[in-house]
Amino acid sequence: MLRFLGMLTIVGLAFACGIYIGRQGPETLLHKAKQLSSQVLASTSTLERNLSLRTGLVNAKERLVQAKSELLDKNYGRAATGLGEARQALKKAMEAAGEETKEKLEEVMDKVEAVKDDVRALKPGLQAKVDEIVKELDQLLAAR
Repeated sequence: MLRFLGMLTIVGLAFACGIYIGRQGPETLLHKAKQLSSQVLASTSTLERNLSLRTGLVNAKERLVQAKSELLDKNYGRAATGLGEARQALKKAMEAAGEETKEKLEEVMDKVEAVKDDVRALKPGLQAKVDEIVKELDQLLAAR
């Protein structure tokens, strides 16, 4: 019985599609299919860019948190390496970002580079600067 109802539904849908195509013409159907495929393609590429940006920001935040941990352990060499990796992650995220976000990421990258230079010079107050950068990344992530 269930097979019969399924088959009846399929036949009914095919009949309805045939009537629609007969009235509207096949060009209209092809035009709508092209519109739908372009919309799907556009939304997919947007999602891919957003995912790439978000992944880059999360990776950068992870590297910054690790660098802060290294600073607490007074392991300045590893902290500088972690800050360099965070800058590279931000650079990758910038490739997928929009114009407004690129400017903010540029500022964050400059701050990361400045903190990296301060780590090499062994200046005090580095953990607070890393915390500020992490907060900025959190704001960028919340905006996405």
